[in-house]
Amino acid sequence: MNIFFTLIILILPYMLSASSSESEIKVAILGKFAHFVKHKTPTKNDNFVITVFKDKNFVTLLQKKYAKKKINKKNVEVNAITEISNIQRPDILYIGDIPQEEQAKVITTAYKHSLFSVSSQSGFAQRGGILQLYFLSQKIRFKINLTAAKKSNLKISASLLSIATLVKGNQQ
Repeated sequence: MNIFFTLIILILPYMLSASSSESEIKVAILGKFAHFVKHKTPTKNDNFVITVFKDKNFVTLLQKKYAKKKINKKNVEVNAITEISNIQRPDILYIGDIPQEEQAKVITTAYKHSLFSVSSQSGFAQRGGILQLYFLSQKIRFKINLTAAKKSNLKISASLLSIATLVKGNQQ
């Protein structure tokens, strides 16, 4: 399983067309993380729920990509929110590019609800987010804050951890 996931991560940019944007690549890989991250207390959602905080373009790409697909044998539901108070208990919470002060509040809320938080904003994992996506030499990479994941009652598989950069940072 580890070798399979590593290969997917390494060749995914080449599998996608040359004109694919970084956002399209992030969308394609986001659903893959669901197979390697488990909630110790699973959500009771009928669908696999991805909530996006303040990134309308990303919502559109996710809806297009997952319209007729399943993640963990569930239909995918994509929700867009702009208020922290509207965060429920999604399977994945993707956080758009927002000011650091607001990001800190969202991360705190994510901890309270044991959410798998993901963002591509620089410094996200160091500030207490769970998984940060970034590009290096036109290849997608990711950082994981394992301490934050444990505090959020998430179990991340060893195969995913083995190909991530582990970071230390704030754990609200």
